[in-house]
Amino acid sequence: MNAAKEILNDFQAFLKKEKLDLFIINSTDEYLNEYVSAEKNSRCLLTGFSGSTGDVIVTSEDAMLFVDGRYHLQAEMETDPESVKLVKVGLGISPQKALYEKLAELCGDRANIGIVSSKTSCAGFKELLKNLKNKQNIKILEYEEDPVFKIAGIPAKTEAGKSLRYIPVEISGKSPVQKLESVNNYKSQNRIDLLLVTDLADIAYLANLRGMEIPYSSCFKSKALVFRDKAYIFTDLNKLCKEITENFGEDFVFKQESEFDTFIEKLSREENVFSVYYHPNSTTLAVFRKIEKLAEKVVEIKESYISELKSIKNSRELKYIAQCYLKTDIALNRVMCWLNQSLEKGGKISEKDFSNKIKSLLKEEEAVSLSFEPITTVGINTAFIHYTCPDPQKFIKKGDLILLDCGAYFEGGYATDQTRTFLAAGHEVPADDLQKILYTAVLKGFLKGINLEISENTTGYDLDYSVREAVEANKPEGFEFSHATGHGVGIPVHESPPRIGPSESSKIPLKAGMVFTVEPGLYKENQGGVRLENTVMIVEEDGKVKIKTLTRAPLDENLINYDKLTEQEKTWLENYNRFKIG
Repeated sequence: MNAAKEILNDFQAFLKKEKLDLFIINSTDEYLNEYVSAEKNSRCLLTGFSGSTGDVIVTSEDAMLFVDGRYHLQAEMETDPESVKLVKVGLGISPQKALYEKLAELCGDRANIGIVSSKTSCAGFKELLKNLKNKQNIKILEYEEDPVFKIAGIPAKTEAGKSLRYIPVEISGKSPVQKLESVNNYKSQNRIDLLLVTDLADIAYLANLRGMEIPYSSCFKSKALVFRDKAYIFTDLNKLCKEITENFGEDFVFKQESEFDTFIEKLSREENVFSVYYHPNSTTLAVFRKIEKLAEKVVEIKESYISELKSIKNSRELKYIAQCYLKTDIALNRVMCWLNQSLEKGGKISEKDFSNKIKSLLKEEEAVSLSFEPITTVGINTAFIHYTCPDPQKFIKKGDLILLDCGAYFEGGYATDQTRTFLAAGHEVPADDLQKILYTAVLKGFLKGINLEISENTTGYDLDYSVREAVEANKPEGFEFSHATGHGVGIPVHESPPRIGPSESSKIPLKAGMVFTVEPGLYKENQGGVRLENTVMIVEEDGKVKIKTLTRAPLDENLINYDKLTEQEKTWLENYNRFKIG
């Protein structure tokens, strides 16, 4: 019996002991991080699936794993079908919504449901209740401590975090004091007494601090609140040195994270807090339970004000981010040249070798960490949208289609993210017809996206529609564009806002200073796939907003069918090639 199956069996025994009919297991940690190491990921411990997203319903007999299109193939490969039922969720619905709908179906009119309140967002809990509103005799039991950890023998105590680094105004554009002033003005205008801040990227932005303790992140473990005019940041104080704290005025107070609960209790006893505002997407149910009785007025914020501030990069930030993309472009171009030269000399290069090489080259270009595990796929493996297990026995041959998706963090703590699909040793081996059809279809959407004429009213939904329309009109039969066109990029590699996809949440305007990806793709199981991804920014020139690309990595002209390009697309391609790196 494999380790995951054994833990799942023990957990199902726990359900029976606790008289629970169903239990929801989340892939996040207590900070709702997207990327969690496998040994601290309950979902991974129970199912063996290592992707960044995907939650599970566990019953005494079954485990149902819900994943979106990025992970259909990887989840199929990593899980045991005898113990885990895979639910492949399509574009029209989020995995979480699909999970809650299935849960409502399974529980009937009477059920005891278990959740981990420290890993469940308030927004997620609200959605759960919405799906169960017509049910009778449903009881939800909240576990603040994750029972999977105890069953798997995972120690509850976390190791000490690494030292934080302060990002100077030369990079960030604004000091923490200036940012806090903006937040306090917002609080005053909206009569907010206490603003709870639990999004780690928002805290990192507000404090101009970055860390390296969370996988594929420049954030640091913390909680924060802005009460009256002061910002209280709760974190491991051992991570802060005197040189860092000297950058903060008296309106910033740092406390041990373990003091958060007692500080809330003290406020409740000693202060007359008239209103508490929180963001349900980033606040866990466990934290909400601690603050819900702090004031008579406890209000959900629809959009985080700090997240909105963070999404609009200033000129200094954009200048620094552009420098980071230049370094990423150079690393990407170097690794493609290295691969082609190695193949010309008869070298044996595996997916794993290729992955290791891009990591080392990013480090040579001064990256301090990765923004995600590089995706390095060959041949039919390019059908895996997110594929983070490069095969040391899968060797690259001349003429193979290669997909490389990579990104990094540099000293300033902003993420990069870009993808190229190319033909291995393409100048020696011609592309076949399908490779050209596939690449050209994706290229048409890609060119449209990075050159789209926009206005102040253009939304991420509009951009997705334009790109998707171009790809869908030219795709070969059986291939699918099964993910959103893009996502915001900033302190986290997936930043929101902006949102670039076919969902209602993307119907918000794209504003000057926003940074996001344009990454159309087409995929078919056992055939392969193509994705092209540039990160772009919105700039204002001559009173108008326009898209300007940050990524300058080369496109593979060996894969382009020029006969299928319009004159406009050829012009766009020619303009892009004038400034490409490599």
